[in-house]
Amino acid sequence: MQRPDNLKVGDQFRVTVGDDYFKLGEIVSLKSDDGSDCPFFWNADKTDAYCAYWSDLEPHTKTVRDAQVGDVVIDEDGDKYKVLERGQNTVIISYSDDFKFAGRILTFDELEKYHTLKAE
Repeated sequence: MQRPDNLKVGDQFRVTVGDDYFKLGEIVSLKSDDGSDCPFFWNADKTDAYCAYWSDLEPHTKTVRDAQVGDVVIDEDGDKYKVLERGQNTVIISYSDDFKFAGRILTFDELEKYHTLKAE
């Protein structure tokens, strides 16, 4: 992949060539854009940052299945819910009118079928 235009800190990419720092298929996010061919990226849990070549990455578009704690999802009626917890196969979302209280537990299939990820 060539260096993309309009980069923003936090943009996500999938690793297409693994190395000692990033595994093949891992989703990494841009830590800082220094204009080089090998900028620094955060690993998945943002505990470490390493540099990677653009040629070893591909763009990653976040989907509702990638929703993390704090993300907002929208149902078919336009109601908004906050992701409060993310498990291995489920998510806990808030009530639509109160983001502080747990409303429902959904599988990722249910989340994907009835909700979309709110654009940032």
